[in-house]
Amino acid sequence: MTGLKKVVTLRTVIATSAGMAMATSCYAAGVKVAVLVAGQSAWVSILVAGIMCILSSMCFSELNGMYPSAAGIRLFIERAFGEKAAITIGAFYLGCAIAMVGPETHILSSVIGTVLPGVPPFVWVLVFLGVIALINLRGVVLAGLAQDIMTYTMLSFMIVIGIYAIKTSGVSVPQMLNTGGITNVFQAAAVGVFLYVGFEWVTPLAEEVTDSKIIPKGMMIAIGLLCITYAIFITGMIAVVSKETLAVSNIPHIIFGNALFGKAGIYVFVVMSCLASMTSYNAGFLNFSRFIYAMGRDNVLPRVFSKISNRYATPLFAILFAFTLSLLISIYCHLSGKYMRLILVAAAIEVIIYTVMALSVIRLRFTMRDTDRPYRVPGGLIIPIISVVFFMILLLGIYAEDITVLFIMAGVFVVCLIYTLLVPPRLRSAYEKRMEQRVPRRRRPGGAGSKQT
Repeated sequence: MTGLKKVVTLRTVIATSAGMAMATSCYAAGVKVAVLVAGQSAWVSILVAGIMCILSSMCFSELNGMYPSAAGIRLFIERAFGEKAAITIGAFYLGCAIAMVGPETHILSSVIGTVLPGVPPFVWVLVFLGVIALINLRGVVLAGLAQDIMTYTMLSFMIVIGIYAIKTSGVSVPQMLNTGGITNVFQAAAVGVFLYVGFEWVTPLAEEVTDSKIIPKGMMIAIGLLCITYAIFITGMIAVVSKETLAVSNIPHIIFGNALFGKAGIYVFVVMSCLASMTSYNAGFLNFSRFIYAMGRDNVLPRVFSKISNRYATPLFAILFAFTLSLLISIYCHLSGKYMRLILVAAAIEVIIYTVMALSVIRLRFTMRDTDRPYRVPGGLIIPIISVVFFMILLLGIYAEDITVLFIMAGVFVVCLIYTLLVPPRLRSAYEKRMEQRVPRRRRPGGAGSKQT
């Protein structure tokens, strides 16, 4: 069995970290940010949210430097709070990546339906998920190259369009500074965090990067790029079309494209929506499959998920598992139409993980003082504590928005806990027995098969 190849560079780390957050569903979230503040000041809240995510990325960076592994977040939690907590929260965390696929495919099919209404929406789900799965099966080099092209194309497109919209609409400086008050800014920033969701999913690539130190750098650069891109694009969008008009649609960017360039704009933005979704899908598959691979390798999931393709050095069954789960959640979302609730569930799980990572940094500072830390969060415990407080307040805000999210997450957590208590011990026991059976027994002297002299 071959191992994972160390071929991922800083360019792909940045593209993967930023690409996970560049989903089509983020346009609606950006409009929500704009609605919560006065004037054209959405960029202020986007900046505040970006700063908070930078602080969170520092916590991820310290932990990733200590334990660079495909197990990523699960390993960080295990070192801080024990194996059972790690498995339970790790399984719970998988729900975030899965929950995001449903809304993304639902919105994407709505976007494509504006120009190709005769094609059943689910056909596009199969096409896009299938293409991304095939790319990932062919190896991390190809998947990384595809991620680079898609992410940097999307970033460039959004910045150029945003600047053009701002310039042609004549937005004034007073409008861009009129926030309506500090309370509005932070309320909008809570929603704005969703624009960065998934930046940390690059940590499972730790065993495939050319140098583990590039992951912290890549995450921070990616957040900075996302901050600039969304601040410019959302400002341009609400400068051309009123916030009230955009807020009632789940595809506000298509309305924006139509207002900016007419029918040609619709086609251009449909193409860019497809690219945005594929960027997010590809980043998700890259990292989600590595997380599953590590869980299989550590007997948290069946060992079959740790198998590596000899030809392409990719976690074959982990990628197929990611494809299957993504397809199932997409079917659920299309049949139920509950895409917004799934977005809130995904956001809430992410917020919990950001909080747990900050708590892990705090705990390990006391329990593993002498462990080498290639990267260390500056300022002692101030930044982790600020992160805990901010994201806990944000979590309460999400529950206030839809209390059903709390009950859904409680149910998922109970299922993950039961799984942790019952399944991994049996998987580990079965694996140990197989290993014992493979060890050849020593032959006794003079026994059958020994030579007589």
